[in-house]
Amino acid sequence: MKRSDQFFLILLLISIITGCEKEQRLVTYPKSYPVFERVNVAETDIVYGDSITLYAEIKDRITPLSTLEVQIVVNNELVRKESIRTKGNQDTVLRKYKIPFTARRPENAVVKVYLSSINVDGYTTDTILGTCRAHRPVINNLWLVPKTGKTYKMTLTDSANYIYHVEGMNFGTTITYYLATKIDKFSKVDWSGLVFGKVNDGIGLIDASGEPLTNTDLTLVGISTLTFDAYNFTVEVGGKLLEPVTTLDIVADLSPMTMASKAFRGGNVYFGEGIEVTFSNLTDLTNSLPPDYFEVTGPNTAKFVGPTAIYKAYYYIDGNYLYVEPQPDVVYPDAMWVCGTGFGRPSPPYEVTSSWNWNTPFDYAPCRRVSPGVYQLTIYGKNTEGSNGYGTLDFKFFFQRGWGQAPLTEIDAAQYTLTPPFFGRTDPGNTGNVNGGATSFDGVFKITLNQNNKTITLEKINK
Repeated sequence: MKRSDQFFLILLLISIITGCEKEQRLVTYPKSYPVFERVNVAETDIVYGDSITLYAEIKDRITPLSTLEVQIVVNNELVRKESIRTKGNQDTVLRKYKIPFTARRPENAVVKVYLSSINVDGYTTDTILGTCRAHRPVINNLWLVPKTGKTYKMTLTDSANYIYHVEGMNFGTTITYYLATKIDKFSKVDWSGLVFGKVNDGIGLIDASGEPLTNTDLTLVGISTLTFDAYNFTVEVGGKLLEPVTTLDIVADLSPMTMASKAFRGGNVYFGEGIEVTFSNLTDLTNSLPPDYFEVTGPNTAKFVGPTAIYKAYYYIDGNYLYVEPQPDVVYPDAMWVCGTGFGRPSPPYEVTSSWNWNTPFDYAPCRRVSPGVYQLTIYGKNTEGSNGYGTLDFKFFFQRGWGQAPLTEIDAAQYTLTPPFFGRTDPGNTGNVNGGATSFDGVFKITLNQNNKTITLEKINK
C-alpha cells in the first residue's frame, strides 16, 4: 500500500472515532419542567428605600437547570430585572433587591416578583409572588432650602395627592435649592433625612454629593411661590407675571458688554406682540431696529410684531443697531436660524459681518415665524462671483441656534424653488445652502421661507 493511502486511512479512522465521541457526549432528556420547591419574600411590609429578600429553591429531577429570570414590578413599573445562572438538578437562590423611592410610588403598593425558571432544554415554569407591600416614607416636615438665602417651611396643602406648597418668597427669576425633610440648627440641610435634588433630568432622592434643583421662569418678575408634587416628583414655581415693556431706554435698561471686541449694551427684554414701545437713547428707528420684529410708528416709537416672549436684545453702539433675537434655546418650529457668509444687518452703513459661527449676532440671523410653516428674515446681502461657480453669499436655514444633532439640523433647500438671483446648492453635504450664484449683486432683501409650498422668495427692499 502506498504511503499516501495509509495516511488517508489514518485520517478516516480519526474522524470516525471523533464522531463517535461527540455522539456519546450528546445527551438528551425526556420532557420535564422545573419545580419551585420553596419560594418566598421574607418581608411582608417595607418602606420605599428598603430591600426585599428573595429565597427560591428550584428542582428539576430529570433535566438540569439553566436560568432563573427575576422581574420586580411596583405600580406596573419594572423596578429591577436580573438573570441568574442556575446549575444541576437542584439549586437555591438568595437575593436582596432595593425598592427605591421614586416618582409614582403609591402607598401600600404590592411588590410583585415575577419568576421564570428555565432548564437546559428551554422548558419554563413561572410563578408570581405578591406577599410584600411597600409604604411611602412619612414626611412630617418639608423645607425649601436654597443654596443661598432664607430657608422656608412648606405646607402640606393636599394630603391625598402629596402636594406641598410655600409662598411669600422673594427670589429672582431663578432659584436653586434642595427639598429636605430635616434641617440643622443653621436652617441648612440635615442629610440624615430625605433630600430631594436633581437626578438625571428629573427629581429624586440624593445624598450630600448630589446636585440641587434649579427652576427658572423668565416670564415672572420674581419667584415667590413653589409647589412640590411629592407623588409625581414635579415642581411648579409662580409669582407676579412680567408685563411686556412699553418703554425701553437703551442706556438705563441694557447693560454694557463686549462681543467680538465691539462695544454693546445688552440684556433680556420682554416684548409683547402688538405692544408699542417708546425708545430712549436710540435715534433713527427706521434703520436701528430689525424690520422683522418692529414696525416703526413714530420718531421714537415702534410696534413689536413678533410673538410675545422674552428676547435677547443687543445694541451695537458703533452701528446704532438693536439686534433682537429669541432666547438661545428656542428651536423649530418656534423659530428658524440662518448662518453662513455674505450677509449682515439690514441698515447702513451696509457691511458683511457673518461667518459660519454662532458666537455673536454678527455671525448669524434669526428668522421670525410669521405663520405655521412660514419664516421671515431681512438681511443685507452681498454676493461676489466665486471661482467655483457659486458666490460669496452662502447660508443655511437651521432648526436651532448652533449645529445641532443630525439628521434634523437644517432645511434641505434643494427641495425648494428659489427666487433669482438666489439658487439652491445641491452638491453633497451642502443641500441646506441658499447661495447667490455666479453673479455679483448686493442689497437689502426680505427673505421668506415657506414650508407649505416649498418656496424661498425674496424681495429687495432698497432700490
